[in-house]
Amino acid sequence: MRIKMWSFDKVLIDLEDRDVSVKAVHALNGTDITVAFRLGEKQVRGEAGELRKRIEILAADRLLDLAFFLDSF
Repeated sequence: MRIKMWSFDKVLIDLEDRDVSVKAVHALNGTDITVAFRLGEKQVRGEAGELRKRIEILAADRLLDLAFFLDSF
Protein backbone atom coordinates (compact mmCIF):
# COMPACT_ATOMS: atom_id res chain seq x y z
CA MET A 1 0.00 0.00 0.00
CA ARG A 2 1.31 3.42 -0.88
CA ILE A 3 0.45 6.20 1.52
CA LYS A 4 0.15 8.59 -1.45
CA MET A 5 -2.79 6.58 -2.73
CA TRP A 6 -4.87 7.46 0.33
CA SER A 7 -6.09 10.91 1.22
CA PHE A 8 -7.65 11.86 4.52
CA ASP A 9 -11.14 13.11 3.83
CA LYS A 10 -12.44 13.74 7.32
CA VAL A 11 -10.90 13.92 10.81
CA LEU A 12 -13.28 14.07 13.77
CA ILE A 13 -11.95 14.61 17.29
CA ASP A 14 -13.92 14.42 20.52
CA LEU A 15 -11.64 16.40 22.82
CA GLU A 16 -13.59 15.47 25.94
CA ASP A 17 -13.37 11.69 25.45
CA ARG A 18 -10.25 11.85 23.20
CA ASP A 19 -11.98 9.66 20.60
CA VAL A 20 -10.82 10.10 17.00
CA SER A 21 -12.40 9.04 13.72
CA VAL A 22 -10.48 9.41 10.45
CA LYS A 23 -11.95 8.73 7.00
CA ALA A 24 -9.41 7.83 4.31
CA VAL A 25 -10.31 7.62 0.60
CA HIS A 26 -8.32 5.69 -2.00
CA ALA A 27 -7.35 7.90 -4.93
CA LEU A 28 -7.86 5.33 -7.69
CA ASN A 29 -10.98 3.37 -6.79
CA GLY A 30 -12.76 5.63 -4.30
CA THR A 31 -12.79 3.05 -1.52
CA ASP A 32 -13.17 4.66 1.87
CA ILE A 33 -12.08 3.31 5.23
CA THR A 34 -12.89 4.81 8.60
CA VAL A 35 -10.29 4.32 11.32
CA ALA A 36 -11.39 4.99 14.90
CA PHE A 37 -9.19 5.03 17.99
CA ARG A 38 -8.67 6.81 21.30
CA LEU A 39 -5.82 9.21 21.99
CA GLY A 40 -3.79 9.30 25.17
CA GLU A 41 -4.10 12.32 27.42
CA LYS A 42 -0.72 13.75 26.35
CA GLN A 43 -1.47 13.24 22.65
CA VAL A 44 -4.33 15.78 22.70
CA ARG A 45 -2.10 18.70 23.68
CA GLY A 46 -0.90 21.24 21.14
CA GLU A 47 -2.29 23.35 18.35
CA ALA A 48 -5.11 22.11 16.12
CA GLY A 49 -2.97 21.89 12.97
CA GLU A 50 -0.26 19.87 14.72
CA LEU A 51 -2.86 17.63 16.34
CA ARG A 52 -4.47 16.87 12.98
CA LYS A 53 -1.07 15.97 11.46
CA ARG A 54 -0.28 13.63 14.37
CA ILE A 55 -3.70 12.01 14.09
CA GLU A 56 -3.27 11.48 10.34
CA ILE A 57 0.10 9.82 10.97
CA LEU A 58 -1.44 7.53 13.60
CA ALA A 59 -4.30 6.67 11.23
CA ALA A 60 -1.84 5.93 8.41
CA ASP A 61 0.07 3.58 10.73
CA ARG A 62 -3.15 1.74 11.52
CA LEU A 63 -4.03 1.49 7.82
CA LEU A 64 -0.60 0.03 7.11
CA ASP A 65 -1.02 -2.48 9.96
CA LEU A 66 -4.37 -3.52 8.51
CA ALA A 67 -2.91 -3.83 5.00
CA PHE A 68 -0.02 -6.00 6.21
CA PHE A 69 -2.44 -8.18 8.18
CA LEU A 70 -4.74 -8.68 5.19
CA ASP A 71 -1.77 -9.28 2.89
CA SER A 72 -0.63 -12.16 5.10
CA PHE A 73 -3.64 -14.30 4.12
